[in-house]
Amino acid sequence: MLATAVTIALFGFVALLLGGMLRVEGKKMLAALQGQSWASRHSATGQVVTIRVSPRYPASRPVRARPALRAAA
Repeated sequence: MLATAVTIALFGFVALLLGGMLRVEGKKMLAALQGQSWASRHSATGQVVTIRVSPRYPASRPVRARPALRAAA
C-alpha cells in the first residue's frame, strides 16, 4: 500500500516537471521539430580559435635491457 502511494507520488512529480518544462520550452521544441529553429536560421560566425594541447607527462624513451636481464625473462 505504501509502495503504491510512493509510486503514484513519483509519477505525479515527474508529470509536473515535464509539464513545467513543456510550458517553458514547448515553442522552441515545436519550432525545432518543424525545422525552423534559431540554430537553423542563423549561421555561427565568430573568431577562429586555435587550441594547443601539450602532453601532461613528457614522452619516455625506450629502455634498453641488458642481455643478462633479457635472458632471464
